[in-house]
Amino acid sequence: MAVWQLGPFDNDDAVEWCGALEASAPDQRTEHLRQALAAAVASGSNLTAGEAARAVAAAATALQSLTGAPASNSAYAPWFLVGRGDIQVSSSLLDLATRALDVVLTDGSAWRHRWAGDVEEEEALSVVEDLRRRLASATMP
Repeated sequence: MAVWQLGPFDNDDAVEWCGALEASAPDQRTEHLRQALAAAVASGSNLTAGEAARAVAAAATALQSLTGAPASNSAYAPWFLVGRGDIQVSSSLLDLATRALDVVLTDGSAWRHRWAGDVEEEEALSVVEDLRRRLASATMP
């Protein structure tokens, strides 16, 4: 997985996931997001770096869809969704996103291994922890 910055959309897997999200029919986008989150939860300790990157992007997209504000200023974020109601965020989807990030953040996960020893390791961890905190504290409108 090529990574160029710390944000949830700043890696190859997230960019591909966002491209597929944009290419999907508007009424299928919530399910596209749910599948990425569910795959991370189901993988548990066998989570791959790609699954982790897609789950982080999906979680950030859920937060963006709930709040109406981009969860990242990345040029690769799903800006096409801002102001649209394509993704229906429910309390169960928020819970799934939080659980997916718990798997990503688990000691020994492929995502953690990707950043281990990197000079930006703590910053990368902080980005995902902040996203998880924001999701966990989000309230439904």
